[in-house]
Amino acid sequence: MIGTVTFRTATDPAASRRLAQLFAQDQADRAVQPIDWSKVAPADQARRSETLQLLNGGRLSQGEDFYHAAFLFQHGDCPQHYELANLLAQQAMRRGYPAAGWLYAATFDRWMLSLGRPQKYGTQYVTEPEGCVVKLAPYDPATTDAERTRYGAPTLAVALRQADKLSALCNARQSN
Repeated sequence: MIGTVTFRTATDPAASRRLAQLFAQDQADRAVQPIDWSKVAPADQARRSETLQLLNGGRLSQGEDFYHAAFLFQHGDCPQHYELANLLAQQAMRRGYPAAGWLYAATFDRWMLSLGRPQKYGTQYVTEPEGCVVKLAPYDPATTDAERTRYGAPTLAVALRQADKLSALCNARQSN
């Protein structure tokens, strides 16, 4: 259970530093390819647990804090994690953190996909089970490019080209 989240206005530098460390660990775990999920998944869970304690303790207040927390919950494993990630990204945007727009769109898309609905902004990709075919995950065709770019998401054409590039990269890796 996620619990009730408290949003503060007072700063807690120690909590901000700790969250920055957790975020750096999260990103470092994903920099090593291929990712060893037997190690990363439990580390992700521990980071989310500690982040939730900071949130429930009302210790986060800065836009960057909420951005880092959103990223950690985006790497969750259930719809509730993605929903919380989206709410946290929204808090980061409200507090003026510049990169939070894209994260808001990405967490919303991941949340929708986890509920079996199409994504809105076109930030999520899927790999076909056979071979290296990467496609844009199902998306809402009614979403305009203006809506996408408002949050820093790529236009639909750019997202579709990115899927082709990811497929080509995957195929190149497999042929080496």
